[in-house]
Amino acid sequence: MKTKLTFLISIVMIISCSKKDDLTSEKIINFSVQQEIKIKNGDILKINLGNFGDEEGAWIFEEPQNAKVSKILRELSSSSIFYQYSPLDNFTGKDTVGLILNRGSDGASLGINDTTRICIITE
Repeated sequence: MKTKLTFLISIVMIISCSKKDDLTSEKIINFSVQQEIKIKNGDILKINLGNFGDEEGAWIFEEPQNAKVSKILRELSSSSIFYQYSPLDNFTGKDTVGLILNRGSDGASLGINDTTRICIITE
C-alpha cells in the first residue's frame, strides 16, 4: 500500500511540477522587429519598458551585435524597468535587440512572456 501511495504521489508531483513553455525558442527566433528607434552615434538610449511587480521582469534573449552597452535596469523606487543601449564608437547602421517581458505573475504562478524586437538605427 505504501509503495502504491508513494508511486501515486510521485506521479502527481511530476505532473504538477512540469511546466509548458508558452514561448518556444523557435517562436523567439522568428519574431519580427516591432519597433525602430533612431539615435545619433555617442547617444545613450534608455527605453522605459513599464512598471513590473516583484515577481515580474525582463531580460535580453538576443544581444545587439554592435553595442558598447546593452543592459536591463530596474528602478526600485518606481518599479520601472528600462533597457539601456549605447552603440560602439564610430558605429553607424542598424542593430537589433530582442527582449522578453514577463508579466502577470502573482508569485505562485508563472507570468506570461511577451517578446519584442527593437531595431536601433545609429546615424
